[in-house]
Amino acid sequence: MEISIKDNFLIFKFDFDPDTIKQAKSIGMRWSPARKIWYAGITKTFIVSFLKLFPEFYEDLKEYTPKKLDYSDYIPSAYLMKHQREGAEAAIKESRRAYYHEVGTGKTILAIELIKQKKIKTLVICPLSIIQMAWMEDLKKFAPEIDAVDLWLLKQKNSPAGRRLFKQRLDECEVAIINFESFRTLKSELKQAKFRMLIIDESAKIKSSRSKITEAVIDFSDNIDFVYPLSGNPAPNSEMEYWSQLRLIDPLLLGRSFYAFRNYYFYNHGYGNFKWSMKKDKREEFLDKLATVSEVVRKEDVLDLPEKTENIRTVYLDVAERKAYEEMRKHLVVEFADTEIIAINAAVKLMKLREGTSGFYIGENNKVFQIGNSKLNELKDLLEEIGNHQVIIWTHFHYEADQVEKMLKDKLWGRVDGTISNQTIKNETVKAFKNGEIQYLIAHPASLGHGVTLVNCTYMIYFSLSHSWELFDQTSGRIYRKGQVNKCSYYFLIADRSVDEVIMKALKKKSSVAQSVFNYIKGGGK
Repeated sequence: MEISIKDNFLIFKFDFDPDTIKQAKSIGMRWSPARKIWYAGITKTFIVSFLKLFPEFYEDLKEYTPKKLDYSDYIPSAYLMKHQREGAEAAIKESRRAYYHEVGTGKTILAIELIKQKKIKTLVICPLSIIQMAWMEDLKKFAPEIDAVDLWLLKQKNSPAGRRLFKQRLDECEVAIINFESFRTLKSELKQAKFRMLIIDESAKIKSSRSKITEAVIDFSDNIDFVYPLSGNPAPNSEMEYWSQLRLIDPLLLGRSFYAFRNYYFYNHGYGNFKWSMKKDKREEFLDKLATVSEVVRKEDVLDLPEKTENIRTVYLDVAERKAYEEMRKHLVVEFADTEIIAINAAVKLMKLREGTSGFYIGENNKVFQIGNSKLNELKDLLEEIGNHQVIIWTHFHYEADQVEKMLKDKLWGRVDGTISNQTIKNETVKAFKNGEIQYLIAHPASLGHGVTLVNCTYMIYFSLSHSWELFDQTSGRIYRKGQVNKCSYYFLIADRSVDEVIMKALKKKSSVAQSVFNYIKGGGK
């Protein structure tokens, strides 16, 4: 056997041997009949895979392998919890590893620790809603010395000066953070920025093998030294969704072809043979492989978590939603075709602005005008991240609850609000939720009564916020009260640059929401 390198291609020659041919194919090498050689483009993941199969060529290829780092002066941060410290220690030995840590266990803090540990230029890909509220805020709190930039925010300045600033900050920053959709469009520019570490926060976003975003992330990761995907619920629908995430870590583990992986580990059945299930005799092999490159942390197993965590998920309104919202905020009127929706005073305007952050407005005769689904889509993503846990979802408008209900049509859910007039039905719904018979409870704060104990649940999502501090305080206590033995997580879906932020700030201060909002309206904005 012999190798050579030409034009960034590795050329591999060997005497005919079925096993060696199989190995060459497994790492993506191709056969040239005319030249009678096997060849492949050189990437870091390819070289690592090649050397795993043919270690005798290490000296010839070591310059193409990921550069080792010096950890002699690394000291773990004192604030790390046990599982976070262990995760960071594992990253010293492994340049690619998956962290499947449940929502609420501090994945972002662990990822920041990896950045502090490696001290190399890092790209973070994550959902848009957590760039500012999770990543930028936590970096300022736990690593203020690191020069980090929100690439999505910079990209909004689409002018010659804005583009120059984007290029400048991309080149000089230590950490760049971008959302999945923008990453796909900017991949070529990001490839030139000399990143050495890639962190994918909520890697379940690339669970689909056929997604263009998945293809872009895999292609980008192939030339990165250190890659760490993180997710609380990496495969919400099927074990097949692990393939793309593990492809980032080790292409040899489950193979480079999704379809070969699927056919080996799964069988199809059901009507039209469209349903796929894992073969029973392959499950142990699959799980063993998964365990070699990943670690799992569940909230109930982490004893040093805080008792209560609050998380803001920023919702970015789409173009139509933003235009309608600003029209209402500035002019007290929104026009849809031949219909006008008018807010005649500050109290009504508050209600209309709250409607607008959820993507709709209600006109005369209760006619609903749907503008967009930004907040509903964020809820869908969050529920997927939370996974197989019970969740209470607070809504304040019937139409909001209707939309959430439609989204959950294939799930086990119940509803308790003003649309359910029969108290017996309400009681039965709450009882079913407490007994674990349904997974999701859609509720209005005024309909779930004083003293209702729901300590069977540890997750609560505020789809929208009440203007009443009393109602807000009551809702938060439904799961966090005597008898609760697990850690609780609260999530708030807050529309960017909107009245949601004003209400949230007022509630946190336990001050008058109404007065804060009226000041917001009179001041022309936040």
